[in-house]
Amino acid sequence: MNEKLYIIFGTGRDSVGLVQKITTPISAIRGNIIDLRQDVLHGLFTVFMVVDLAEASVSVEEVQSLVSDISEETGLDLTMDRYQPVARSAEKRNMLMILLGRDKAGIIAAVADILQTYNINIEFSDMVAREDIFLMELMVDIRHCAIPLENLQEVLRERMGALGINTLFQSEDVFNKKKRILLFDIRSSFIDGQTMAEVLQLTGISLEEFKEAFGQEELPALQSAARCLEDLPVEVAANIARAVVVTPETMELIQTLKIMGYKIALVTRSFTCLSEILQEKLALDHCFGVPLVENDDAMTLTGELEQGALRAVNTQAITEHLADREGVSREDITIIADQAGDGTTQGLHIHLDMKILLDYYNQHILSREALIGLLGSFGIPVSIAAETSE
Repeated sequence: MNEKLYIIFGTGRDSVGLVQKITTPISAIRGNIIDLRQDVLHGLFTVFMVVDLAEASVSVEEVQSLVSDISEETGLDLTMDRYQPVARSAEKRNMLMILLGRDKAGIIAAVADILQTYNINIEFSDMVAREDIFLMELMVDIRHCAIPLENLQEVLRERMGALGINTLFQSEDVFNKKKRILLFDIRSSFIDGQTMAEVLQLTGISLEEFKEAFGQEELPALQSAARCLEDLPVEVAANIARAVVVTPETMELIQTLKIMGYKIALVTRSFTCLSEILQEKLALDHCFGVPLVENDDAMTLTGELEQGALRAVNTQAITEHLADREGVSREDITIIADQAGDGTTQGLHIHLDMKILLDYYNQHILSREALIGLLGSFGIPVSIAAETSE
């Protein structure tokens, strides 16, 4: 085959139509694009193309001039170089690695150091680090690995485990990724401490009064929050929940995880009036919250939890349910728990709409007690329970 291969690569600010603006002029001069990689990272457009100019209708110098024109038109910094392909080996032994845990500096450097030490080549990697979550997939060639595969996996688990990172491996049929589920297990409140303190200050509710509304244990605390909502119109609770805004970082995280092929599930100790809204806004595959009893005739909340409410959000039971429903093994479900110890949620963050909450309160649609209950409906803050038990 008579090929004349060149690479065209570059970066720049993302905008609609960049791929078209690059590829159309190349096609017009009969350049054949035989490989293309394109991505957008934090608004930065990146592109890498291999182009065969064997049948091009213009000279290489004119193609280089064309690439310069495209750069000027699009604002991209594009470069063109001659490419000498390297023959692919038929003896490769590929393994898919998945690293998942709390984000921190040094994770990528640590895994790269291990792989280099044992003569393993990284052929492809994809990662996301958003909202305190780190997830990285690496396709590696282990045919020249200096130690047995089992030993390598043990080293990786140990070194990554020291950084708080779980390591998963797939060495069979690596180009067909197994179905995997990420289960976010949120035990604390979706309302951050600063926002909570601000609401209490603006409504004149003391921290002591707020603490006294909830017990030290999970079920009594949720029951107390539910009782505060007795006779509250369902529509009011739904309107406040619908008004929450998911942070852009959380949206980007969930969208990236779904693009990478993961099923996303959420279990939360917030009431279903919020969890169902979050499922809709984030397009979650599965969502489990604490169910409340409604008075269908009066369209109000009864102040009671549904029977077995805590069983509905039992992480172990939900894991078994997901494994059965999705047809995966328990090992294919990774639980991401908010165990920071500071009461903050890991991976999923929202903004409470203060205006609608305060408007309802100032118009006396929300009583003092109902407001406390609504704050509890977003999940009982870990810090409250911890301070109450001291």
